[in-house]
Amino acid sequence: MSLITLDLPPLQHGAWIIKPLTESDVSDVLMIENKTHLTPWNETHFRDAIRGKQQTYGIFSGSILLGYAVLSSVAQEAELLLFVIDADYHGKGIGQAFLDALLDYYQTRVTAFFLEVRAGNVPAISLYEKLGFNQVGERAAYYSTPWGREDALIYALDWQFPPV
Repeated sequence: MSLITLDLPPLQHGAWIIKPLTESDVSDVLMIENKTHLTPWNETHFRDAIRGKQQTYGIFSGSILLGYAVLSSVAQEAELLLFVIDADYHGKGIGQAFLDALLDYYQTRVTAFFLEVRAGNVPAISLYEKLGFNQVGERAAYYSTPWGREDALIYALDWQFPPV
């Protein structure tokens, strides 16, 4: 398997700009991560992702980070490892615009795009299904939460063999 290095150039989307994250963005990423995730990544995880083989992108309004994504690409597949919009900006179309832009970019570079989501994250599931993702699997009791274990749902977009 070959690792794919994808460098998304900065994209203007209305009032927002999508660009690769840098180490100077980590403190802002951590602020969002710690207020939105039940089991947040730590600073080392993000610094390693930015320096390493993963692709990390942010969506900004001016200098304000509104959300971020961490992806991994191997062979002809991409996986969305993290996709987070700051809770202060939910419901404003930012998540859909951000994911639309990422999918547009990746569609010409990979044949399949995967992600997993907590079964109880209904707003995210609704967005993924609206954008054409199909559930292709499930990991029982995958996520640890304050209320117990929660299943992970695996979703995919297969651009090589789209559903009939």
